Amino acid sequence: MDSLLKKTFKTAAGHEYTYWTAKAKDGKPTLLLLHGNPDSAALWTDLIINFLQPEGYSVIAPDLLGFGSSDKPEGVENYTMSSLSKDLLAILDNEGLKQVIPLGHDFGANLASKFAAFAPERVSGLVTLGTAYIPPSPYPFDFEQIRAMQEQYVGYCSIWYFPLFTSEEGYRVIDENVENMFTALHGGGERMKEVCCYEGAMEKWLREPSNVEKEVLPYAKDAQYRKEWIDRMEQNSFRAPLDWYKATSRSLDLQAESNALQAGNHIIKAPYLFVAALTDPLAPSAAVQGPIAQGTLPDVTLEEVDASHWCMHERPTEVGQAVVRWLSSKF
Repeated sequence: MDSLLKKTFKTAAGHEYTYWTAKAKDGKPTLLLLHGNPDSAALWTDLIINFLQPEGYSVIAPDLLGFGSSDKPEGVENYTMSSLSKDLLAILDNEGLKQVIPLGHDFGANLASKFAAFAPERVSGLVTLGTAYIPPSPYPFDFEQIRAMQEQYVGYCSIWYFPLFTSEEGYRVIDENVENMFTALHGGGERMKEVCCYEGAMEKWLREPSNVEKEVLPYAKDAQYRKEWIDRMEQNSFRAPLDWYKATSRSLDLQAESNALQAGNHIIKAPYLFVAALTDPLAPSAAVQGPIAQGTLPDVTLEEVDASHWCMHERPTEVGQAVVRWLSSKF
């Protein structure tokens, strides 16, 4: 990220963000890159340096609230999609940008989706990696309902980690076992399914000392990558990142999402690219078919990569090429 300009900005809510920017060439659009949990803006290094910058696209890549060098305030209300979207709008205003293309992964894909619904006039396109577009919902979060539905249609529940993540002691369990969390998340699709998709499995994995030595995917075998990941999470704690999940499980955005639905903003009129990760058990690629069938994605492009959750690490060339190919065709 050395070729990008590093900035800090404090929003009206008092949240200080660290973010990186690169200017566009020839009037090309700006991509707002939104990482997920437990990442930082560094997630986008390869995509920016090897694909977006060479093609002349502008980027804004923040450490999102609770992550990296940005603030980590206490209070679950700071981590709602509507509150985070207001912070992002403040950053865009600070940069003098009228419109951007949000591109998100993991929880960042949810934020990108909601940003597009909360502020459609500021969005010229939308990209999500792995996780399909998540429209606003008029219903409160109901874990048991989601579990039953997924077990019926998929055969397992992809969010069995939620009870740990949303418990009061969950972040401490992870903080005490960060190296096990690394092997849990970076061992590939079957590993993530084993750890994340069955009742009590994640906590059991985290508390087993021998799991520190378990095999990980090739990108995660890089000693520097592993050290930086573990050092960052040991320094920052999982407390704030897990507040994103608590805000979701408490349905704190219910009114904001209902308002977006009533305004018709769940229909993404801008071009949308979904890059499906075919072996990611947490985000089945078929999830995009519902919004397509409901008419909420009238201008959708579908791409697929043979990868699990961190597709931009497993298949950086395929993901990067898919993104710039879509950008060149739509903009």
